[in-house]
Amino acid sequence: MLQGHVFFIQFNPHMIKYEAIDKPMDPEPQLPTDRGLHGVAAPKCYQVTDKVHALPAGLWDSDVVSTYEFINLEKGVFIRIRSPLNTIMETVWTIQEKKGGGGYELIEDVVIKCSRLLVGVIRNTCEGSWRDIHEKMVAEMQKES
Repeated sequence: MLQGHVFFIQFNPHMIKYEAIDKPMDPEPQLPTDRGLHGVAAPKCYQVTDKVHALPAGLWDSDVVSTYEFINLEKGVFIRIRSPLNTIMETVWTIQEKKGGGGYELIEDVVIKCSRLLVGVIRNTCEGSWRDIHEKMVAEMQKES
């Protein structure tokens, strides 16, 4: 399930539309060298348009077009989102066995790089979005089991 790229895109509550695109060459998608990751497939890329709420109650919304890069890992997926204003979010999603047994747990490790002026908006958008995605992922896993 973690390697179903469209799954992540479609469950994003801010997504308006998306389309698969050719792999960009500048910069070319690759795994960061400082996180100990090993890819098991070639990158897949998408152009995604999100509706971003910069102010509460829809007072200032904007459509943001980003490039999503997905690289499958042995037990998960690496996702890099390149957005306007030099905003980059890198997320590693993995599943690992719980310590002491008794099932598995979903691990999300996020690194956000952006201007200090955007930190609040980016953080709020991410925290709100991924809660919804986590719930949908758990529901999907329960259906599959």
